[in-house]
Amino acid sequence: MTDNSKSSDFDAQGMPFAAWLTLGFDVQIMSFTDWLALSEPEFFDQEGESDFLVKHAASLHYYSIVVSVVRVNNQLFKLNGKRRKEAWVNEELPKPDLLTILIFNLSDRDFRNLCKEAKSQRIANLPAHELVKHAYAEVGLVLVSERLKNGYITEAIHIALRGKQRHLQNKRLPSERNDVNMQKAIGHFKYELSLIDGIAPRPEIFSTGVLAGALIMLGMNKNILLFLERLNDGYSEELNQSMDPVGCLLKAINRHQLSNKSVQARMAIDLCKKTIHAIKIWLEGVNSPKYWRMRDLSGHELMPTIKEMKQLKEINEERDL
Repeated sequence: MTDNSKSSDFDAQGMPFAAWLTLGFDVQIMSFTDWLALSEPEFFDQEGESDFLVKHAASLHYYSIVVSVVRVNNQLFKLNGKRRKEAWVNEELPKPDLLTILIFNLSDRDFRNLCKEAKSQRIANLPAHELVKHAYAEVGLVLVSERLKNGYITEAIHIALRGKQRHLQNKRLPSERNDVNMQKAIGHFKYELSLIDGIAPRPEIFSTGVLAGALIMLGMNKNILLFLERLNDGYSEELNQSMDPVGCLLKAINRHQLSNKSVQARMAIDLCKKTIHAIKIWLEGVNSPKYWRMRDLSGHELMPTIKEMKQLKEINEERDL
C-alpha cells in the first residue's frame, strides 16, 4: 500500500511547495499592452540583453515572454526586456498577447539609489560632446549656433579652467588630479556661452583656443562683445601698415588653420594665449601705443589670468574645475 500522507507537500513535478515560498518574487500574467505601458526607470535593462536566442530558436518562445518587473509602493516598473520590447514593437519578433511577469519587491530607498547609480553610470559613459549637451540641459542652457549647440567644447572648457587640454594635464598634481565636472563648468560659463552663441560664432574662427580665450575674458566681466563680433565677421582695421588687435588675431588664426594637425593641440593653447593678448590690447583702447602692431602677437600667460577669473567666479578652491 502506497503512503500518500506527504503527497500534498509536492507539486506535479515533484518540487516541494515550500520552494515556491522562498523564490522571492510573485508571478503574474499580464497583457503585452499593459506591460508596454509600465514606466521605465533609469536602471531599466541596465545589464542589457540579447534577442539572439529567441530569434534563432523558436522553441524558446516561452522563455522570451518571461520578463521581470519591480514593485515599488504598489507601482510596477520594467526591470528587463528592453531589446525584446524593441523587437516586438518593430515586428522583428512576433508580438505576444500575454507575458509572464516576475515581480520583485523593491524598497523606495533602494529604487532611488538604483536610479541614481544607473544615471551616474549612463552619464559617465557618454561621449565627451554628449556629456556637454547633457550639461546644457541640466543647467537650462539652450544654444542654437552650430559651433556650440552640438557640444564640441570640452577641450575649450579644459583650457579655460586649467590652461591645457585633458590629455596634457598631469594627474599627479592636486590641481589636475580630478576630472573637470562638466556640468559645474558649464553652469559657471552659462552666461559667457550664451553671449558667444548670440553672435553665431563661426567654427573656423572660434576654434578651441579662441573659444577658450573668449570664455576666460568674458568670465572676467570684460566688455569685449564688439571685439568678438568683429573677429567673427573678419572685420579689422589698418593704420600705416599696422594692424589692430582683431587683425593680429585673425592672422594668428589663419596660421593655426594652416598648421600641421599633429601640433594643433599645442597650437590651441598658443591661440588661447594670443586671443587673451589681443583682447587685452583692445581693452587698452585705440590711443594705446600697443594698439597698432606690425609684429605678431606673442601671447599672454594663461594661468595668472585663469586664476584671476576663477577668483572672480569664486571657484578657485574647486578641485573639479
